[in-house]
Amino acid sequence: MNIKSFPWGKLDLQKSGIHIDLPSGQYIDIQRNRNEVYINRYISSELISNRYVTGDDHSLFMEPGLPDLPMILKPMENLSILPGKKIDAFVEVPLVVKLLFGSQESKKLLCESVIRPLSKSFFGSLDNGEIAYFLESPLFRDLSEYKQQNSSIYCPLSIMNKSSQNLDFERMILRVPYLSLYYSGSLILASPVNITFKGLDQMSQVVYKKTLPSGDNIQLASPPRLAEDKSILKKSFYYFKTLYTG
Repeated sequence: MNIKSFPWGKLDLQKSGIHIDLPSGQYIDIQRNRNEVYINRYISSELISNRYVTGDDHSLFMEPGLPDLPMILKPMENLSILPGKKIDAFVEVPLVVKLLFGSQESKKLLCESVIRPLSKSFFGSLDNGEIAYFLESPLFRDLSEYKQQNSSIYCPLSIMNKSSQNLDFERMILRVPYLSLYYSGSLILASPVNITFKGLDQMSQVVYKKTLPSGDNIQLASPPRLAEDKSILKKSFYYFKTLYTG
């Protein structure tokens, strides 16, 4: 099952409803009866049933999305970035399947499902830390050799070390609610993220680009959860002084 082969976009609800197969034996069943929509989701071995009073003058849509909290990213290999050096790579972020009701111009979220189990953790100090999901992922370098999993989104990541010390990449936080998603051929891509590291005791400058990711026939798949068009100055990397539980 290819991630792009999911029935993204407007769903054609026949009288018998629609059945959508998801990875690992998961599925979504949808039925519509006059002005109500019934949705049964079998996700992570749990059956979730919802009933919505929607009216009958609009349509149902299915869109890809990203998790509602930031992701604590731990590379699968130890990585150090020397002073003045830069790495361009990408990581895989878990896919969220969103069901929305309305028109093409105005949609309301009904429900959403992460189709890959996630665990919550904590990033930062006790005073100013934040809750996030934990993600262990390789840092892929060559997109031409990449085969997207059917439960993940491809996220371009650029890290520049502008400090005078090595950047030992142990864990970093990736604030995915600021990212848009795009279709590109058989892939689904997130908008690029640029991070400038300035030192252990300095805030990192994080830019969530409005520019399109590199790819073929790029089309918007889903807007970001949170709108932010300015640089974000926050701690982005984990060190021994930073509390981490996971």
